[in-house]
Amino acid sequence: MSTQAERLRYLLRQYMDGRCSKEELTELYASLEHETVADLLDEEFRQTRAGPVAEEVDWDHMFNRIVKKKPAKQVNIRRYAAAAAAMLLLVIAGGFYRHTHKSDPVRQDIMPGSNKAILTLADGSTITLDSAGNRLIQQGRTAIQQQGGKLQYNARNSDGSVSYNTLSTPRGGQFRITLPDGTEVWLNAASSLKYPVAFTGKQREVTLTGEAYFEVVHNENMPFSVHAAGMNIKDVGTRFNIMAYTDEAAIKTTLIEGAVNISDGKNDHLLKPGQQAVGMDIREADADEAIAWKNGEFSFHHTSIYEIMRQLSRWYDVDINYKDSLNIYLSGNITKNVSVSEVFKMLELAGDVTFKIENRKATVMKQ
Repeated sequence: MSTQAERLRYLLRQYMDGRCSKEELTELYASLEHETVADLLDEEFRQTRAGPVAEEVDWDHMFNRIVKKKPAKQVNIRRYAAAAAAMLLLVIAGGFYRHTHKSDPVRQDIMPGSNKAILTLADGSTITLDSAGNRLIQQGRTAIQQQGGKLQYNARNSDGSVSYNTLSTPRGGQFRITLPDGTEVWLNAASSLKYPVAFTGKQREVTLTGEAYFEVVHNENMPFSVHAAGMNIKDVGTRFNIMAYTDEAAIKTTLIEGAVNISDGKNDHLLKPGQQAVGMDIREADADEAIAWKNGEFSFHHTSIYEIMRQLSRWYDVDINYKDSLNIYLSGNITKNVSVSEVFKMLELAGDVTFKIENRKATVMKQ
């Protein structure tokens, strides 16, 4: 192994063990920014192939996506997030990162969320769904097929009666559903969707809490509407995202394709692709950022640490406490398939913040 690789390994071990001096941290960051590091990482990965963990991580995607956006503050998140991603990659490739000292609260860890949900049928009975499920549920004239993290409704010859099911995801869960009309819905963590078992009449209406991404099958004779947090979002042939968590300041509707009409009962606005309604305030939107969660990423653009932590809380099912008042805004992309401690490491390198994990509680404080 080259002297450069040995030195990087030494610095990384120092960092992971919390023993890096200020001079060693400076050296580590400088080393990771060197143009030859990508080649070195690739060589190290091929030589070591640390086993199942390394096989599961799309490390090239992680490294490139986390440096995609420009920084939104003086702290150079591109530089330090890249360093964090590179260090994480060396950890995986070298096979020496281990979750040891499990009794140490700082080293406790929480794995990412997965496909899981609760289906509540019209009669009040519930069915637990997870990524391993494969079953057929018959509900009247409607067949409901579960295959892994997806639920698909097939309604035939409706008798005109209306009954409602509810699909709910816990914190740390997500799920996908195909509604009886063929509309696809991706449900984010800590969310629920109430919908009819079969669409009848002149309207298709569903109710959302939390966040979901919709790909609606347009039918001008039977318009599709979403009710969320006092707002009504009506499809005009479209793909869109709605974020309506009760702990967020406002409902956000982001149009990806087509058109939607949004209403608060007093005013109406027609959204164009690339626009976002925050409440009823219309602005330009970053569509990739709005639906990053659906594509397996966290995406931040000048996002406050408090909003970031709310997102992490939902996905990792972790409670958040704050030791200090923090005025930190960060930009960048991080994959959602890593443990919460790995996300924290990246955030620590990007901003003046640090974390402590104990049980399922994370304390956020100034560095």
